[in-house]
Amino acid sequence: MSEKIISLITGIFLLASTGAVTAQATAEDPLDQELRGYVGGGFGYYRLDDEDFLDEDDELRDNRAAWRVFGGLEFNRIFSLEVGYNDFGETNDGELSLDADGWTIAGVAAIPVSQWFAPYARVGQMYWDRERSIGPISHSDDGDDMFYGVGARFTLSETTDLRLEYDRMAMDDTDLDLAALYVQYRF
Repeated sequence: MSEKIISLITGIFLLASTGAVTAQATAEDPLDQELRGYVGGGFGYYRLDDEDFLDEDDELRDNRAAWRVFGGLEFNRIFSLEVGYNDFGETNDGELSLDADGWTIAGVAAIPVSQWFAPYARVGQMYWDRERSIGPISHSDDGDDMFYGVGARFTLSETTDLRLEYDRMAMDDTDLDLAALYVQYRF
């Protein structure tokens, strides 16, 4: 998914929800909440594009499942800070393989359209490790890169949220587009 499409989707969410937020007449003000911690996790599917690997198309392109766990501090239902761990597993293309994971820290800003639904955006930093192999020759490296994402939070109960999310991550020249579904428990 290109950056233009992500920007368009984010803009539509923001425009559509601005009017709904001002017209919302709920008894609970999202800014009047005390600090709450949360934990969560789930699975996703990612698309990988690594220009360092060579195959018939001079690139390794693969789609794989990934999992993520996270925890955070919710200042209110609008702003939160979270840390997480992503495991992207191992990707293969013949003799070529890539194994990657990363720790993240991110700020999250949501727009509560209703008491049960809130689109949100995430921006943060991912500290990653990867191992790339061509046959018996392997090379490990690590680094950190900024990432961003958009999502939608669905409140299932007072303590449980369902999150549908799309993140654009990078590991130097390796691009990862991750679409995932998470369950979040607030305490």
